[in-house]
Amino acid sequence: MKKTMLMFVLLIIFASACAPKENEDAIKAKKIIEYHKKKFDSLPLSGKIINGVREIEVKSIQYRWEPDTIVVKKGEKIRFVIESIDVPHGFELEGIIIPGWDTENAVKKGDKTMLEINAEEAGEWDMVCTVYCGPGHTGMKGKYIVKN
Repeated sequence: MKKTMLMFVLLIIFASACAPKENEDAIKAKKIIEYHKKKFDSLPLSGKIINGVREIEVKSIQYRWEPDTIVVKKGEKIRFVIESIDVPHGFELEGIIIPGWDTENAVKKGDKTMLEINAEEAGEWDMVCTVYCGPGHTGMKGKYIVKN
């Protein structure tokens, strides 16, 4: 009887040790996602609505974007009015195809270019310059955020 009881207790201990537990990385990842979700929810929307289109003026300046964070709502039609202040700059939202725009195109100094897309998917993308604009070129990044 004692052997049976001891075996039963050992079996319970062993079974509980083998039970799946959420690993620490998954817990940390969930916390990071929740933090960023709250952070993005509090960000104000960029630009203004003109005839049903969210229009956002974006200035490209060595080696930054103004604004450097663009926030829109999923489902909106977006119009970027991109102006180059100093030297030619390219424009890309990494992972998003902009109809009629080649990422090797440059917006020349003093010029403005209008690009339109639909904010189809919620998420966050890097906004980058695709035309070499000087030694700080690789650091010229911003964020494009689409909220639900």
